[in-house]
Amino acid sequence: MVDPKNPGAVDEIIHLGDFWDEDEIRINKDKIIKCNKDVGNNFKRAYKYIRAAYLIYEDSIEIIKNSTDSGKINQISNTVFESIFKNTSIAEKEGSDRRLFASAITPKGLINYLDTVLNTSKIYNVRGKSGTGTEKFLEKIKIGAIERGLNVESFYCALNPFKLEHLIIRDLDVSFTTSNEYHSVHVEAFEEIDFDECIDRYSLNELVLEENRQNFSFLLGVGIQTIAKAKSMHDDMEAYYIPNMDFEAVQLCFESTLARILK
Repeated sequence: MVDPKNPGAVDEIIHLGDFWDEDEIRINKDKIIKCNKDVGNNFKRAYKYIRAAYLIYEDSIEIIKNSTDSGKINQISNTVFESIFKNTSIAEKEGSDRRLFASAITPKGLINYLDTVLNTSKIYNVRGKSGTGTEKFLEKIKIGAIERGLNVESFYCALNPFKLEHLIIRDLDVSFTTSNEYHSVHVEAFEEIDFDECIDRYSLNELVLEENRQNFSFLLGVGIQTIAKAKSMHDDMEAYYIPNMDFEAVQLCFESTLARILK
């Protein structure tokens, strides 16, 4: 739900509730209230499982981070940075940063639409487990682009919305994507950057990492199943509304709104 910031002057509310039969809907009032409550409780439960899964994920991040050669990562990052921005200089006006999501945790599992946004001529595929610093690398590239007056599109992680996972600099026709065991993109990469090569495999506690992988998958799986249950309940609730909607009036509202926009 998005409230209008400047109602009337700039924004307006389109209330589709104007086109339902309230008397008929109220017949199922108790069922609707109970269903709404059940949906909300299932979402709360799902979020708890997802939070628990992320705590396990954080433990793996720490283990991998402690076994990663940050010096090598910095060298790789600097080489790519200089290659990308060799023909650009710091601008008087900074570029803009549009923050988005291209993936989500859904009732159908982990879904992404990376193939629809990574359509630049050059795509850098950054391979690296969480903990190798892929997000720091992308942040460095993003800041460099903005300082040079270039506009960027930043795509963040659905599990951790503060973690940058994909970056597009359309002014340079360049994009960066990170690939790991939980998400990858089926596009032809201009260059592969493998941060996993900077991990000291001999110092990794593979046994703990495997236990974490199993526990994470289980907890996230329960979270997804619970979201799916909430979605199914919400679909059942729609059965109380659909027969009592005047869809012809909704269509007329759509057409008149579109006409005003195009005008």
